[in-house]
Amino acid sequence: MDMQINKTFLRQEREKRAWSQSHLAEVADMSMRTVQRIERNGIASKESTMALASALDIELVNLLVDRASPVPDSKHHRWWGIAGITASLIVCLGWWSTAAAEQVVINLSVKAESGASTQGEMQFLNEQGAQSEILFAQQFRLLVTTARQNQGLLLSAEIYDYIDGDYRLVSTPSILIADNEPSSIHLGTHASGRLELDFTSDF
Repeated sequence: MDMQINKTFLRQEREKRAWSQSHLAEVADMSMRTVQRIERNGIASKESTMALASALDIELVNLLVDRASPVPDSKHHRWWGIAGITASLIVCLGWWSTAAAEQVVINLSVKAESGASTQGEMQFLNEQGAQSEILFAQQFRLLVTTARQNQGLLLSAEIYDYIDGDYRLVSTPSILIADNEPSSIHLGTHASGRLELDFTSDF
């Protein structure tokens, strides 16, 4: 029997742990497509719901929505579509660009010829289609945007070098990242010398 779960709560719990959909699927022993579908429509089998609750170490009841609003069965799908079309259109205007946008965890390793403060590794969350900013004070500024492309992740960057007291755009490279495979951007900068940015992502 299918169950209606709180997809917003599920996504929040996953993101709170900085888990990708792929990682949650692995821990819950299910396919990533199943996790994506559940987060999209909030419908899951009893077995899947139990597996997600176990993977996230939360009570099963916390995943469920108010049972006063049962999952509509197939006999009522047409009525539901007609009666709810106005509300659905209104919701979609704001929902599609936010809740529907998939988020990915990106690992960034920075190596530079000069400027010890530039070296290091970090992890950040990017919502596909939106920009994430990484700032190394008086070194460089990085804006990152991601988008799905076939089986990979297209990462587009804007790199600003710190020159004469200001950040100036010096490069706009794009790279294709395969799942768990490193991809690099190399460039020469004024503030940090030769700069190497290594990106990996689990999606």
